[in-house]
Amino acid sequence: MFRLLRTIGPVGVISIATLVIAIVVQPWLGSYFHYIGMLALINAIAAIGLNILTGSAGQISLCNSSFMAIGAYATTYFYTQLGIVYWLSLPIGAILAAACGFILGFPALRLRGFYLAVVTLGFLELTQVLIEQLPDITGGVRGIGSPRPYLFQYKLSNDLAFYYVVLAITLVVIFTAVSLLRSPTGRAFNAIRNNEAVAQTLGIPVARMKIQAFVLSAFYAGLAGGLYSTAVGFIDPLEFGLGTSVRHVIYIVVGGVGSVGGSVVGAVLLTFLPELLRSFKEYNDFVFGGILLVCLLTMPKGLAGLLPKVTGRLWPRSKAVDALGTTVKAVP
Repeated sequence: MFRLLRTIGPVGVISIATLVIAIVVQPWLGSYFHYIGMLALINAIAAIGLNILTGSAGQISLCNSSFMAIGAYATTYFYTQLGIVYWLSLPIGAILAAACGFILGFPALRLRGFYLAVVTLGFLELTQVLIEQLPDITGGVRGIGSPRPYLFQYKLSNDLAFYYVVLAITLVVIFTAVSLLRSPTGRAFNAIRNNEAVAQTLGIPVARMKIQAFVLSAFYAGLAGGLYSTAVGFIDPLEFGLGTSVRHVIYIVVGGVGSVGGSVVGAVLLTFLPELLRSFKEYNDFVFGGILLVCLLTMPKGLAGLLPKVTGRLWPRSKAVDALGTTVKAVP
C-alpha cells in the first residue's frame, strides 16, 4: 500500500480522494450540488485535454472552448435533429472536434509562442461567427436546447443519475490520460516541450507529435462539450467565448501544468469557488485574475509542484521520472 502511494504521488492521492468524496458525499447533497459537481467533472475533462497540449507538448492554445463548442453543438444536433442515439452522438461530436484540432495543428508546425496563441484566438473568433451564422444547426444567438438521454430505457433527467454517468466518463478520461503520458507518446511530448530541436535529433517526429497533441486535446474538449450541453440543457455562443478558454488555462495553472491530477484538482476547486463567492459574483473575473497572478508568482508549478515539497519525505522524487525529457532539457 505504501509503495502504491509513493508511485501515484501526492497529487494523485488527492485526486483519488476527491473522486471518492465525489462518489460518497454527492447523494447526501441537494440537486444544485449535483449540478455543480457535473460541471466540475466536465471542466476537469476539458482541463486534462488542454494540459496534454500545453503542459505536456508545450503548445499554447486559447481556443479550448471552441473545441468544446464543436463537441456540444455536434452532439446536440446529431441527437435531437438526426435522431442518432446519444451514446453514439457524444463520441461523434468529440471526433469532429478532434478533426478540427487536426486542421488547427498544422499552423503549430511553423508557429510557436505568441504567434501560435494568436492563431488559436483567431480560430476561436471564427468558431463564434460560424455558430451565429448557422442558426439551422446551432440555433444562432438564441441558442438551442439539449435534452437528457436515456440509459437502458431510463431517462437521466435526475441530476444525480447523470452526475454518475459524467463521473464514470471522467474516470475513464483520467485513466487514459495518465496511461498516455506514461507511454512513449507522453515522453515524446515532454521532450518536445523541453527542447524541440534536440527532440528532433533524437528521432522524434516533432510535426506528427504536435498534430497528435492538438487532436487529443480537441477530442477531450469535444467530449467535455457534449457532456456540458446535456448537463446544462441549453447552450448558446456566449458559453464558449474567450472567457471560458481563459478559465481553462487558469485551471491548469493553479492545478499544475503538465499534471493530470493537478488538472482535476484545479478544475474542481475553481468550479466550486464561485459558489463560495456568490455575494461577490460581479467580481468573479477579478478574483480569478488575482488567483492566476498569485499562482504565477508564488507557485509557478501549481499545486502539483507545491505538494511534493511539503510531502517530499513520503513521496521522494524519482530520478528515473521523465528521463527522456530531462535528458533533452540538459542538452544545450
